[in-house]
Amino acid sequence: MFDRLALRPPFWGAITLLSLATAGLSVGSSFEVVPRVVNAVPWLSVAALMLAIGGWQLLQHERRQRMQEEKSLRERVRRLQDAMQSNLDGMFLLRAVRTTAGEITDFEIADVNSSGAATLYRTRAQLVGSRMRTALPTPMAEMLFARYVDAITRRTAVVEEFRVNRRVVSASWLFHQATPTADGLAVTVRDVSVRKRDELCLQKACLTDELTRLYNRRGFMTLAEQHLRLARRQGKDVVVMYIDMDDFKQLNDRHGHATGDRALMAVSRLLEGTVRDCDVVARMGGDEFTILALDADVMGARAIQKRLDERLALLNASGELPMPLSLTVGHTRVRPTDSSSVSELLARADQLMYARKRRRQLTNIAAARHRERAPQRTPRRLPRLTPVPVPTEVAAIARAAAMALPSAATPMSHIRPAVAGAFLPAHPA
Repeated sequence: MFDRLALRPPFWGAITLLSLATAGLSVGSSFEVVPRVVNAVPWLSVAALMLAIGGWQLLQHERRQRMQEEKSLRERVRRLQDAMQSNLDGMFLLRAVRTTAGEITDFEIADVNSSGAATLYRTRAQLVGSRMRTALPTPMAEMLFARYVDAITRRTAVVEEFRVNRRVVSASWLFHQATPTADGLAVTVRDVSVRKRDELCLQKACLTDELTRLYNRRGFMTLAEQHLRLARRQGKDVVVMYIDMDDFKQLNDRHGHATGDRALMAVSRLLEGTVRDCDVVARMGGDEFTILALDADVMGARAIQKRLDERLALLNASGELPMPLSLTVGHTRVRPTDSSSVSELLARADQLMYARKRRRQLTNIAAARHRERAPQRTPRRLPRLTPVPVPTEVAAIARAAAMALPSAATPMSHIRPAVAGAFLPAHPA
């Protein structure tokens, strides 16, 4: 209590008046009017006067100290304002608007820098003093309001990245950080659209094949795990197919790697056009492909195989490639109770594919050996027809009879004039 009184000028003014009054009484103690007790304590006036002088010096020191602190505070505030305004990130100072019961109903924008105002397509003058729910669109404002209230209640910071609408905010992705203050929030927003686009491009490059634009092995393993979990949860079957291009090395050796790349791209387009959009098609490496068909059984796999053979026949008939392509497919059915991993399912389909390829090779070898062992038969030659000379009278009668017949009398009528000309002389002798 005394320290609060010691810093108030009225207190020391009262002490000064008291000291002056005591000194006056001490000087005038020779008069009869002044009580005799004052003459006994002349030192009180001196002590009171010294105390008053010390008090005024203390006030002056405290005043100078306060002025220095206020100047330093103003300097720090100015520096903070300069740093805030020159920051490339958007910065908002929000003050909580409460009811009489202490419930937060909104947030007032106490201050904002130019970058933050430009993020919302506004100016600083338009935003300072406005309410957050009014300055921002309704869906975004309600979402941020709920998170800010939770941050102030729990005294925790909000750090996140989220996608926004370019018509509302001058960015596609924002880094958003909100830190609770005494009775509000310090909010920082940063445009991270370029970085998110680069991340998406890198992610796409890590999951897709550069040549065929299909998923690569990493992308297939990632998506297949998710699709298998979903299919098992829903109780649906899945078919995993493993596809290999036959004699691909021979195609590369004969016609070059550029033709081999064209063949790979043609097969990738063929596979994408054969299956549904929800199915996963990937190039596992080299000339090997795989398909994950959702909600499919053995009949569905056979239907895919049939469509694949039809489209492959059309591709070979088009003459797009210098030699016809051939594909070997192995497929395995995955029931909801099958707990095999994606790697195990691929190995199973791969074994079935190679078993089918070996059977085809054995069939081709057996057919070639059968052709080699079969006796060579010489085709029988028919005797050569020799024109027989006909008398002139008979030739004239036959020619007249042939010309008299109707033109559509028999199916062979279009060759009668030629036959007649071959065996009959053109003019009578």
